[in-house]
Amino acid sequence: MIWRERYKAASVALLSVASLLAIFDNFARFPEERSASILYLALALALGAAYVWFVEWESVHTLWRLAPAIGVLAAMLASIFWADSAGQTHSDIGFISCAVLILCYVGLVMPPGSTLTFSPLVIGVLLIAHLQEAIHVGLQYPLIGVPIAAGIGELISGLVDRSLRTATWFSSRSERLALLEDVLRRFRRPSSLQEAANEVARAAIQIFETDRATVVLRDTVGGLIPVTVGPSSTEDPDAATAQLVADAIGGDEPRLVPNADETLLVLPLPAADVPAGAVVVHPIPKEDPAFTLDLARLFGTQVGIAIEHLFVINQLERATTRDELTGIGNRKHADTLLNSLEHGDALILLDLDGFKAVNDTLGHAAGDQVLQDLSNHLQACLRDSDTSARLGGDEFLVVARRAFADPVAVAQRILRGWAADGRSTTLSAGVALHESTVDVTETFDRADQALYQAKEAGKNRAKMWLVNQTRA
Repeated sequence: MIWRERYKAASVALLSVASLLAIFDNFARFPEERSASILYLALALALGAAYVWFVEWESVHTLWRLAPAIGVLAAMLASIFWADSAGQTHSDIGFISCAVLILCYVGLVMPPGSTLTFSPLVIGVLLIAHLQEAIHVGLQYPLIGVPIAAGIGELISGLVDRSLRTATWFSSRSERLALLEDVLRRFRRPSSLQEAANEVARAAIQIFETDRATVVLRDTVGGLIPVTVGPSSTEDPDAATAQLVADAIGGDEPRLVPNADETLLVLPLPAADVPAGAVVVHPIPKEDPAFTLDLARLFGTQVGIAIEHLFVINQLERATTRDELTGIGNRKHADTLLNSLEHGDALILLDLDGFKAVNDTLGHAAGDQVLQDLSNHLQACLRDSDTSARLGGDEFLVVARRAFADPVAVAQRILRGWAADGRSTTLSAGVALHESTVDVTETFDRADQALYQAKEAGKNRAKMWLVNQTRA
């Protein structure tokens, strides 16, 4: 935007001043043709302004920025030969002023060095004007004055280039800070460390404008969870990257590490307590390394806090949804499992046979041990996708995901494993397959009816709820 507006303003100024000089020159030489002169020059200025306004400066080649200057030079050449055929001369001051304006314009809109390259064309036009006797100036004026004007143009070009690079530098910093704020604002609460690592890697790639990021998070028991996002993201980190990550975990300050033809940013994710982790992103641009480190420090601190909050919240939730005696989900967690049922999931209700007798004869400590043993048994024999919870007393609930092929087999595996260990009690199970057309409460009632049927049939067995089945 800055470059585009600069070209437009400079081009309009050049065309306007050159046209005014031409108008004054025509007024001085042809007083009787002032109206025609103004009309022709106004038309030329309008065409030039239209070109300047409608050209998409960012999309054209750099040399197109010279079009207004070349247009003024062409007009000067045309006026030279027209004056020669008419036996007229031009204003020396006007011609020299146009030459200086052209070189200043080139210095304003082109990179440094362009004015020196363009100045021979200006000298050539002034020499042609001198040879055609269109102006009455000595050769010393174009040969001395134009290089001086070119030097001024180069000074302008250097100052403008430096100011634009400074403006671009500040603009880039502001954009990256705004992007960091936006990414952190959208940094949602992940459900697991694996998901958190993926989010951190994607955010790092976006903020540091790089291609690849490796994130390693340390869980509450000291295990490491690595994630790589970017080209060849399915590969494990190479030995050098893995060592950098290992050194960074638990550190405080980010650092830039030269590696072959690129620079790596090694960024620790500090936290008051575990989990902690580290990020390695590459390649990092070599420009403005101090700001990159400041940005990395801010990113690492905020992300480390966000991940730490994740685990604090998870621990609080675990405390409110876990049964204190057995360690598995409590009644609140059971309600959550019920509400999460999807079509094809199996709901299994379990009840210990003769549990009251254990409490009466062996005491409540023995009964508590039986409940704990059943909890451990469920956690050991269920699939990773299946979940259990304690409803209360000696009643337990199991949700077997996508068990529509043979839901009773899941319950029978639980019962067989429990009986094989020579327990003092047996288990009865009621099974119901959840359907999308019924409410979860109806599915629970069906499993409860099936459990009642298993008890009535002699206990130590699993019963499946069937269509039109009712409680006897």
